[in-house]
Amino acid sequence: MNILKVLTLGVLLSGCEDPLKSVELVAEPRVLGGRVEVTDDAGRAAPAPGESATARFLLASPSLNQPVGFALAACPAASRNGSRGECAGDDFAFVARGSGENSEPSLRFTVPSELDPSGRVLLRGVICADGSPTEDGQRCDGADLGIPIQLELELAHEDDVNLNPELQPSAIFLDDQAWPEASPIGGDCVGLGFPEVDPSSEHSVTVELDESDRDALPRPSELDPARESLQLSHFVSDGDISRAFESIAWDSDELTRAVTWKAPPTAGLVRFWFVLRDLRGGGAFTERAVCVK
Repeated sequence: MNILKVLTLGVLLSGCEDPLKSVELVAEPRVLGGRVEVTDDAGRAAPAPGESATARFLLASPSLNQPVGFALAACPAASRNGSRGECAGDDFAFVARGSGENSEPSLRFTVPSELDPSGRVLLRGVICADGSPTEDGQRCDGADLGIPIQLELELAHEDDVNLNPELQPSAIFLDDQAWPEASPIGGDCVGLGFPEVDPSSEHSVTVELDESDRDALPRPSELDPARESLQLSHFVSDGDISRAFESIAWDSDELTRAVTWKAPPTAGLVRFWFVLRDLRGGGAFTERAVCVK
């Protein structure tokens, strides 16, 4: 079971793993990130009171067509006291889906118009790989309790509207070559349009971010950051990536980040997931694949 911990306001992070496993290796179903999109304005991560939005969560798995069930809820967030968020009132949105009813865990919600714009919204619930949520939505049926999740959002302020960062389709490269999106497949992947590499070969993986991915922040004093910081994460279904996380400080101008990946010794399709967070609730994620021939 993976338990997600909120390290900072609005950030969804992968949870506690076996210390003998690589953080970046997706060897079992894991929730890697979340994204909130305001209705009719998908670029905006922060809804205002009275607005509706949809939260989507990325469940990565080494298996193709991973069955998923889930129960998700939204409530006003209480003042933080510890690593896990708490509700300051009743849920104002809830959804539960049995295994296989939806391909992606998601929740559509409307922020109550009476909420203070300076407040926050807590999204929480459980995601069930190969299972369904119990009637109360607190766990999954069967022996596996499921993957608890939390995502805490700032609401839109008149002088601070949080936008989602983006991972543009043209921003990801393998060995300095554009790496297009392609739907993963099972079986032999040779000759089907994926980049092809030799077993145990080493390669560079590069992500180019854009300055527009970092929103300007209100700055009461010169000691406060002028814009957002970012966190870029890389995950893979096989092989070895040199590091899982990249931190882009608010005052850094280095927006191109590269890691190395060593292919596994066996042939087959390897999947990569990239997750970008602005540490305030905004996020983006995308997937790529390589054929080891």
